[in-house]
Amino acid sequence: MFLVTGATGFVGSAVVALLHDRGHAVRAVVRDPARADVLPDGVERVAADLADGEALVRAMDGCESVFHLAAAVGAPGPEAHELNVGGTARVVDAVRRAGVRRLVHTSTSAAICVPDPDGPGCVIDEDAAGGTELTDPYSTTKAEAEAVVLDAVGAGGIDAVVATVVNVYGPSPRGPLSYNQLLAAAARGAVGAIVDTRVGWVLAEDVAEGQLLVHDGGETGRRHVLCGEVASFPEVLDTYCVAAGSPHRVRALPEGSELPEGAPPFADRSVVYGRIGGYRVRDDRARALGFAPRGIAEGLALTARWMPAT
Repeated sequence: MFLVTGATGFVGSAVVALLHDRGHAVRAVVRDPARADVLPDGVERVAADLADGEALVRAMDGCESVFHLAAAVGAPGPEAHELNVGGTARVVDAVRRAGVRRLVHTSTSAAICVPDPDGPGCVIDEDAAGGTELTDPYSTTKAEAEAVVLDAVGAGGIDAVVATVVNVYGPSPRGPLSYNQLLAAAARGAVGAIVDTRVGWVLAEDVAEGQLLVHDGGETGRRHVLCGEVASFPEVLDTYCVAAGSPHRVRALPEGSELPEGAPPFADRSVVYGRIGGYRVRDDRARALGFAPRGIAEGLALTARWMPAT
């Protein structure tokens, strides 16, 4: 039995769908029953909250592994810290107490943006010491959460691996959320300008595949970066517009620029990454597991075909 936190979210629902399709028994942690309709028939639902450690222990009873994907994105500092750091600490404690064999902790490239020793900007390095140059609540609290997991491994309490995810887009059972919102806004002409900085992009379906690979063969106490391709925000948005048959294109602003008020969701991440000069990726460990994600041209074409039907 595999337990998944964040099971009704954008990436979590894709992970649940893949595990279920592969024939695994899945138990989904559900905080809001109204969102559970996204889960496939046959997936067990269990009510639990990351604020309730005892409920997490009960939810993990009889589970072989836990995929921890629940996280607060875009929340203010105290809320982000409570869920991302406090919630992860309670998951780690519950894993230990319930005797779970393996934890797959989902982290983010934002948690390990460190200065690139070989050039300008930053690098997302599977072997980085930890910490991030980014200062927004999501990035800093996800960095702290990752440290909680790795410290627990170092103390010998649990067997855990880290799946580090870059910017996620594409088809998901939850619908067109996350960076899909920014792609859709660009296609309807609602993104006048975006900061021209390079970051990683990956399909939600490929993240789900990568999660299972990391679970099955990932190295204990190590990061495994799940990235499809590194590309600039303007390149991604314009490529999507072409794939979607939209005449709109975005105006590229230099790194360090700010966006006007009222920019669509996730456009501000181009500002955040632009302040550090973007990043490149080192993902050899994930690739060695057989992770073979699709690039942006294929991924955005797939997303354009799926988006109108959602």
